[in-house]
Amino acid sequence: MYQTTGSYTLPVALPLEEGGLLGGASLSWSAYGERSDDNVAVLLHDLAHSHHALGPVEPGAFQSSGWGAELVGEGLPLDTSALQVLVPNLLGSPFGSTSPVTIDTQVGRPYGPALPTVTVTDMARAVAAMLRGMKVERARALVGVGLGGLVALQLAALFPELTTAVVVLGAAKALPETLRERLGLTRQVLRQDPDFRDGHYAPGQGPKRTLRKLRLEYLRLLQGPDSFRCMDPSVAAAEQALEADADAFAETFDANAWALLCTAYAGADVTDGLTKIRAPVLLATGADDALAPPSRVRDTYHLLSAAGVRAHYQEVPEPCGHASLLRQAGRLHRPIRDFLRRRSS
Repeated sequence: MYQTTGSYTLPVALPLEEGGLLGGASLSWSAYGERSDDNVAVLLHDLAHSHHALGPVEPGAFQSSGWGAELVGEGLPLDTSALQVLVPNLLGSPFGSTSPVTIDTQVGRPYGPALPTVTVTDMARAVAAMLRGMKVERARALVGVGLGGLVALQLAALFPELTTAVVVLGAAKALPETLRERLGLTRQVLRQDPDFRDGHYAPGQGPKRTLRKLRLEYLRLLQGPDSFRCMDPSVAAAEQALEADADAFAETFDANAWALLCTAYAGADVTDGLTKIRAPVLLATGADDALAPPSRVRDTYHLLSAAGVRAHYQEVPEPCGHASLLRQAGRLHRPIRDFLRRRSS
């Protein structure tokens, strides 16, 4: 499979939803498959993932890459024999795009807490600017997972002519209220750790103990009540795997970036934009997905349908939590493939 990577710097300052301008913003990206005139599908990653959808595999227990192995490739729903799958790294992500770990050239050190607040709308506008710069006038599909699903819906609302179809995996119009409140407190929780130093810690340092605790809580939420246990019949071994992931995450993920991304996720509500979407939308979730409970995704489906959008709903039976949705993506191959085929015919 033909693969390329790169980085795109926005030619003009990005107006931010909460005020101000972000100059020199850049997005890293990976692309899989060869480009032709109108064969680009855009794949948008989840909260802790990177743009390296197919790897390489990283040495630690926490894996930000490789998450798209069940979606991208020849014969898979995003078939690289017919499509070029373009995967942007979202604004604020610490894996190459402008984020708190990016060096502020004016002062010669990372932005850290000085980077302005970034929202899902800002992420969507940055992706749209990148697509314009790469001469992608209309994508075959916008496909988003989790946080990326909210970005995909917002992209389709802000720029209705940008895509032919939207596929949203593990996302609804907004996170459940209790989870929005929990993630929205991430920065405050980190501030209570003396190693946070108001966000001005040295590179590679920071509130690792608190970051580990937050990651472990989030992982348990992602797995759902039974899915991780089904993946590994030994409860002790499953817990050890979670602990190892949290340990590796705390050593590699920047705390300021985690706070920024969690705040954006918690604050996102695309309800008002649903009426502006013109492309057909496929919504898919797992029966145990705590981030996108089936009832909430069905509500989003009904809102889209009421707005005249051709919406489709697909639910993966239990056990299937948020984390399992990509691991069990084989159960979604036919619905996604059929949905996209109807859009291209």
